[in-house]
Amino acid sequence: MIEFKNVSKIYPNGFRAVSNLSLHVAKGEVVVLIGPSGCGKTTTMRMVNRLISVSEGEILIEGVSNQDLPPEELRRQIGYAIQQIGLFPHMTVSQNVAIVPRMLKWEDERIRRRVDELLDLVGLDPDINRDKYPRQLSGGQQQRVGVARALGADPPIMLMDEPFGAVDPITREVLQEEFLQIQQTVEKTIIFVTHDIDEAIKMGDRIAILRDGRLIQYDTPETLLEHPVDRFVRDFVGADRQLKRLGLVSVRELMDAHAPYCYMDDTVERARNVLRDAGVRSLFVVDRDDHKLRGWVNQEALAYYNSLIDAMHEALPSDIAVRERATAREALSAMIARGFRITPVVDREGRLKGSIRLEDLQTLAIFEPDEIPKTPTETASS
Repeated sequence: MIEFKNVSKIYPNGFRAVSNLSLHVAKGEVVVLIGPSGCGKTTTMRMVNRLISVSEGEILIEGVSNQDLPPEELRRQIGYAIQQIGLFPHMTVSQNVAIVPRMLKWEDERIRRRVDELLDLVGLDPDINRDKYPRQLSGGQQQRVGVARALGADPPIMLMDEPFGAVDPITREVLQEEFLQIQQTVEKTIIFVTHDIDEAIKMGDRIAILRDGRLIQYDTPETLLEHPVDRFVRDFVGADRQLKRLGLVSVRELMDAHAPYCYMDDTVERARNVLRDAGVRSLFVVDRDDHKLRGWVNQEALAYYNSLIDAMHEALPSDIAVRERATAREALSAMIARGFRITPVVDREGRLKGSIRLEDLQTLAIFEPDEIPKTPTETASS
């Protein structure tokens, strides 16, 4: 889909921001560019839509050089989302999202349908938000509008320059999750720039680590963590490579889908029978109608109380559960913080889907790291 062939960017003063870069981005793939500040990642991305010109080599899109199209026409075919969002403050949300479709002279009704479709896709109710101005939105909502605008004309390619970097960590995590869900639907080819290795591992199908304008390693997140090519890459991904591996696995893949539970309207006797049959010391408690998690009950409480409502520990799913779309690393963090050795797993609506054990997460985090070649200094001193 996108191919860099020996691409360099050399400025008039002789500085090589990018040097002899070659890599291929497959159709529908999210490729993350990452590296230290000044490594050339944003320059590399901006050469795709010719916001920065190529000095040497060429960039091919579907086999055609991006130099063969007028810049304006090229950019209309490539969505662009940035950290600063760049919404026009004097335009409504609808007008911001509709910018590229209007430039392409779409009919008004088609534009209206597309705007509403995109706002719904990024989790913003069109009826509530289409006529608002950016100043009336939170930072996270503005970021969603920025993503919707980048998707406006349904471009096959998206460039994303730290698109979630300007929001708080909690909102950022939500946006990452929701964008990954959107990508499953739209299947765009995406080049994604970030300075956060955890975000790179979570978002990328493949990761390109750059240093001083040169490509050091280009691999899947799994390979990058398990087989760093040199000490620079190993140090860059961090000493907690084992824990980062947990970010590549979803809770859904690890959970036990047959977690023992009882209903809120069950009798204590039935709950005791479920406990005994399952061979456990506690049960999750759910609503009979919608299967939403309401809390848990343990063996001691069932022995003391005659009413299940009195015996149960009532709690919100957000306080005791993890989402099935969460990563194993997020689950481990939550379980350690709460002091749980087993925790329920729920869907977006809070319905019980299963459970996950701390022991399983700890086992997954352990692997034998590769031997990294020693530097000459280390070899001499050993």
